Amino acid sequence: MPFWGQESEAEKLARQKQAASLKALEMGNIPTQARERLEIQKRQGANFFTSDLSCQEYLLTREAGYQPIGLVMGTAFYKVSFWGYFRNYRTFTGELTSLTQAQLAARELAVSRMRQEAAILGASGVIGVRLKTRNFDWSSRTIEFTAVGTAIRVPSRTPDPQPFTSDLSGQEFWQLHQAGYWPKGLVFGICSYYIHTDNNTRAIVNPGLFGLLSGNWLMNQELTQYTQGFQLARHLAMSRLTADVQKLGASGAVGMDIDTDVEDIEYEINDTKYHDLLAHFIAIGTAILEDEPPKQKSARSPLLIYNLKSGKSENIKINM
Repeated sequence: MPFWGQESEAEKLARQKQAASLKALEMGNIPTQARERLEIQKRQGANFFTSDLSCQEYLLTREAGYQPIGLVMGTAFYKVSFWGYFRNYRTFTGELTSLTQAQLAARELAVSRMRQEAAILGASGVIGVRLKTRNFDWSSRTIEFTAVGTAIRVPSRTPDPQPFTSDLSGQEFWQLHQAGYWPKGLVFGICSYYIHTDNNTRAIVNPGLFGLLSGNWLMNQELTQYTQGFQLARHLAMSRLTADVQKLGASGAVGMDIDTDVEDIEYEINDTKYHDLLAHFIAIGTAILEDEPPKQKSARSPLLIYNLKSGKSENIKINM
């Protein structure tokens, strides 16, 4: 038993592992404990695996010759700078670049760590990636982002030190590969855009006495400033996704998922309430590139014959 104030060998080892894990995370890598667990799983061989594939997806991947080898995950908690966003209104219209960059960095870190886990397992890539974002915690200004998927190995391909990542399902990956395409990786386009309400929009949303008397507030009309702000957020996000596709040398992106959110920012000036908007536009897809289609297996399905005399069916194998 250790003396008072002294740590045991087990405590010392745990502290060293904790310090090594923190250092690894600071460098954008996975914790040492996760690396050790994956290396043990790899040594166990092909008879053991974990996955989040459905039964149909698993059977299809095995039929196609793909081998699921493990469930992989990447997580990142990211702090948004004070200037990125705070519970107050802005006096200008434009992108909140700090908030955009924080959301993008959190996703890239999580996906990068998931890819590292897949590489340790010797995977060709990750399919069925599910991306989870917890709501912003504005009290601590943090963002939590997690990526989970199933690492697979394609025996006919040489292992890639940078396995692909994709949100394609097992069926979609199979169809894509059979058609002669190969996924290169997940691509992102993100933008958080603040829309400070101008006087014209205020006159429509909160008309005041003279606006009420004019009757303009009764008319159906577009809030063009809000429309324009949302379209600009979309344009910036899609431009970044396109740049991601080009960076990977891909020919396009499939499986696009678009997530939009609009926050109402209410504030008060001289006892008058006003409303601004904060628009979030997030686009995620899988970049793909034309690839040599896999060699088709020679199918030798048995021919089913029904004998009318005996009333029994027989399977007859025919060699083609």
